Amino acid sequence: MVGRRIGLPLILVVLQLLLIFNIDAQQQEEIDLSQPLTLEQCIELGLENATSMRNARLSFAIQELRLKSARAGYFPEITSTGNYNFNDRLDFGFEEENYNVGLRGSYTLWDNGQREVSYAQAKESLNATSSRNEGIKQSLILQITQAYYDVLKDAELVKVSEDVLARSVENTEQTIALKDAGVLIPADVATARVREANSQLSLLRNQNSLQISQATLPRLMGLDPGLLITVAVDESYQLYLERGTIEKIEITVEEAIQTALDNRPEFKETDAQLKQQEWSLTLSKLQRWPRLNANVDYAVNLDDYLRVRQNFSDFRSWSVGASLNFTLYDGGVLGNRVKEQSMQLEQERENATDLERSVALGVRQSYLNLKQSETAVEISDTQVVNAQLSLDIIQERYKVGKAILLEVLDAQTSYAQALTNQVNAFYDYKIALARLRDAMGVLE
Repeated sequence: MVGRRIGLPLILVVLQLLLIFNIDAQQQEEIDLSQPLTLEQCIELGLENATSMRNARLSFAIQELRLKSARAGYFPEITSTGNYNFNDRLDFGFEEENYNVGLRGSYTLWDNGQREVSYAQAKESLNATSSRNEGIKQSLILQITQAYYDVLKDAELVKVSEDVLARSVENTEQTIALKDAGVLIPADVATARVREANSQLSLLRNQNSLQISQATLPRLMGLDPGLLITVAVDESYQLYLERGTIEKIEITVEEAIQTALDNRPEFKETDAQLKQQEWSLTLSKLQRWPRLNANVDYAVNLDDYLRVRQNFSDFRSWSVGASLNFTLYDGGVLGNRVKEQSMQLEQERENATDLERSVALGVRQSYLNLKQSETAVEISDTQVVNAQLSLDIIQERYKVGKAILLEVLDAQTSYAQALTNQVNAFYDYKIALARLRDAMGVLE
């Protein structure tokens, strides 16, 4: 009795914990669009909602149905028949309605392997679709990754433009004050105002770019472009600013090309298409051979039976037979089909060879672009340091009257451009890295 009293509450507690864990798991699966999204969350949403992925899943389902249809060729086909017609029975002296019902079954006893070839061809078509869908998936991941980094880049550029504009406004105010004090002339004020207007225009351009990138990202994710979403702060950029270095990929171009040859889904798709074309050629050759079919028919003259309602066996009939179908002459259609399939197979093989060259070239280009981007990041760091140092020196000289306002404004412009180049260089590097991984077939 004590064991039962203890066991029941324990079971209830376990069930409650399982229910809580299940609810938590369901809540974790849902992504709150009102919160900043990480790159992984954007990719997850895109893989679920993007039109390209939805169509890819439908294409795979269609190929599965075609595979099932090819498998159905191994089973007999049973159909029902029914006839309704008018006929003139002179012995009754008037037109009589006639009803006939029956069943018909047919089965291919021998087709020299055509069913096996059709089934194998459908399997390769399914494999090709699966590999093609993997390529669609990687392409979508690359697009979302690039759009995600575009949002982050444009957001950082807006911050830079806001700081530049604030400094331009401050310079204009100081210039006006110095002009009123008789230190500067109206031309200096005009120069400051021109710089301020340029800063405002630059900020407006960057704000527009940010809005466009913020609309492009949800569009790629299969969401409404008007949906305003925010992205999480890029920790890698913050680490880069703190450390002044980036992680460089340690791989040679030859290793990158070999990785692509081993992993790119296009090769698996091409291989499946080659096998599918080979099976098509085999099927075209087999269609020259005869097919042996078995047929079973069972029929009932329902009209006469309903009229007489006696001796049902007198109004039914059945038959069993076999048919051998063989094309003696078709004007060369089958022969031409075999030649056509052979030529198409040669085309597929040539395309497969060219694919290797194209992939190798694409990987090499992506690799060189990444190395260029890595160098650009290093150069942009040097530009920021030098522009900051130059600005500090000119501002100190300006305070003691050894530099003119135009020199200060030029130094501020150079520093702002250096910051802009730094942001562009870093995110161009991130995108170049994603493109190389995509070219290698390892982008996840």
